Amino acid sequence: MSVFRSPAARALGLTIAVAGVASAQQPKACEVNESRPSQIGKATLAVQVASSSTNPDAAAKQLTSAVRALTENGEKMDNQPGRNFVLGKALVLWSMQPNVDLVTTRGRLGYVSNPTETIDLVAAIDSAFKVVETSNPECVTETSRWRGQKGWITLVNKAIEKLGNDEADSAESLARRAIIMNPYAPYGYVVLANVMQKRNRSSEAFELYKKSISIAGRDTSFDDIRRQSLIYMANLATDSAEMASDAAAKKPYVETARNAYEALLKDKQAGDLAANARSGLCRVAIATGDTASLRGTYSEPLAAPATFSYVDLMNAGVCMARAEMVGEATKLFQAAYEKNPYHRDALSNLAIMYLRQDQHDKSLPLAQRLVSVEPNNPDNMQLLVLSYAGIAKRARDTRMAANRSTATKTGSKTATKTVAGPRMSAATADSLFRMEQAYTDSAVKANDRKDKLAYKVTLSDFSTNDEKSTVAGSVMNQGTESKTVTIKVEFLDKDGKVVQTKDVTVGPVAAGSSARFRTEVNPGKGISAFRYSVS
Repeated sequence: MSVFRSPAARALGLTIAVAGVASAQQPKACEVNESRPSQIGKATLAVQVASSSTNPDAAAKQLTSAVRALTENGEKMDNQPGRNFVLGKALVLWSMQPNVDLVTTRGRLGYVSNPTETIDLVAAIDSAFKVVETSNPECVTETSRWRGQKGWITLVNKAIEKLGNDEADSAESLARRAIIMNPYAPYGYVVLANVMQKRNRSSEAFELYKKSISIAGRDTSFDDIRRQSLIYMANLATDSAEMASDAAAKKPYVETARNAYEALLKDKQAGDLAANARSGLCRVAIATGDTASLRGTYSEPLAAPATFSYVDLMNAGVCMARAEMVGEATKLFQAAYEKNPYHRDALSNLAIMYLRQDQHDKSLPLAQRLVSVEPNNPDNMQLLVLSYAGIAKRARDTRMAANRSTATKTGSKTATKTVAGPRMSAATADSLFRMEQAYTDSAVKANDRKDKLAYKVTLSDFSTNDEKSTVAGSVMNQGTESKTVTIKVEFLDKDGKVVQTKDVTVGPVAAGSSARFRTEVNPGKGISAFRYSVS
């Protein structure tokens, strides 16, 4: 019966899967004698029995016997590779037993000497297998399978969890222990690289990402984490290129980023990461001033935007907006809006593009809907203010243009004369004046609402799929007293109809402080957007 499992865990985009280290060529067989001398043979049998046992007490008895046989005068034994191979397996099985911590007492595992002293299974497993790997390098394939069992998986999962909670010190400690326990898997290196990146230690982060990519490249079962490492490294390189002071400083970062992004785009199994790679290449083009190439990169969605998904259109639009290609960005955001007209990102981005083109009549209904779905975001309120104010200004400019003074120069003298504008009736002028007043009033009221928001809501996540939909963020109490806040979230379909509703209570939230919230509904099928209200 095999003791090897196929565990999986997912957090922060990292996916774990056990795998060995494969060679491009047919590897030499791992041939370590696990039967001589007799102590090793007996221990081997005990390990086999323990690995097949479904009774924890029976397994513990066999493992205790194996460790005792291998460590009582063990250093004097012939065949140290065989002894350490079996010992490493026994310790791995100990790490998989219920109620056995990775740091425990020697006596509990079967060590006769110094039974009350503690032993770190991480270090002990590494030490045992290193003897085998040094004497028999061809056995790395086998030892890596044993190293990558429950104890290692637990360490990596905890490291990912701590990283997600911004507990960098704990994430680093756990990742380093995971690397010690299994240096032939990429996950610990990726977590550690993320930690170094958070600490602005980019050089170390780059080397760790490269290490992860190199290790992952040895086995196809690591393909997902290899792709994730590529996108992390490429994004870091792009960040660095954007901050570099001159072209010479940018060059190595640009090359690293471009090569990684292009590798992902060539990978037919890259999935969603391909869209991230395209967005990354957009950033590289902007950083190098090669924005003209973007019309070629995004020629297909620009030519037939209706045939692309909402996400692809949004990503392409964001790229064009960053490149100051406002017309192209507007076209792409408009197509995204038509596919999902209640999604806050489509509404806000399209409204901003229209504002940048002084098309306030078009931005106003978008801003109004945006405020209706996300009312406690002051940035949304500001878009509404700008839309009202823009219409008011246009009415005023049109009215004033009918009687505008201009300066003319005759010889050495400058004179001012009145140039007649287009003919305008008193009724039209009065109508424009009333429009100006009405929209100015609306702008003032919207600005007042923005400044007097009792609660400010900042969203960090909206994700949806057929299984579930999630909304998460934080709420800040901008009042003077501690309050318990209720956020009512309505999950909407693409036409704005309510699919499901969920209330989440936050707090009490102290005055001037914020608190996180998270809510989800199951299933998420048919959900495309959301709106909320706060009370």
